[in-house]
Amino acid sequence: MSAAPPSRLFILRHAHSSWALPGQRDHQRPLDERGRDDAVRLGEFLAKADWRIDAVASSTATRATETLDLVRPALKAGTPEHLSDSLYALGVEAYYGEARRLGDAEGLLLVGHNPTIEEFTVSLAGDGEAKALETLAAGFPTCGLAIVEFSTPLADITPGAGTLRQLLVPADLGEG
Repeated sequence: MSAAPPSRLFILRHAHSSWALPGQRDHQRPLDERGRDDAVRLGEFLAKADWRIDAVASSTATRATETLDLVRPALKAGTPEHLSDSLYALGVEAYYGEARRLGDAEGLLLVGHNPTIEEFTVSLAGDGEAKALETLAAGFPTCGLAIVEFSTPLADITPGAGTLRQLLVPADLGEG
């Protein structure tokens, strides 16, 4: 049995959302029914998984915070959370910045948006499981969860230094 890696990133694209209503900003778009169902199933899956998530950073966009609200029951009570406008508005470097800033965490959940989530995950994964890499190459779906492992603390991550272990998609979670 191998030892757990020094650090893991759990990279979560927000669940499926509705289109913006007239006069509604993109930032305010909520989850739709499909998104809520997928996020609840992901939370149930995470509650059963043997993964340590000891910090969270999420975009401030409504669809990201609603996704976090629905998976939060799977997290240990009191898990520190940080909401970041940069995960909504800025690019890949903002994701690196959040991961490094919370670099003491052994397991960090990042909740964000495409196309940046996909670009970030691709930039990290110097290697990985064949199925996970194939899924990522096809696109990072809503409510998809990538698990990237590192041999260093998150504070020291660099492009290409991670190993993509899994990319869970809603279809992997069974029916709600």
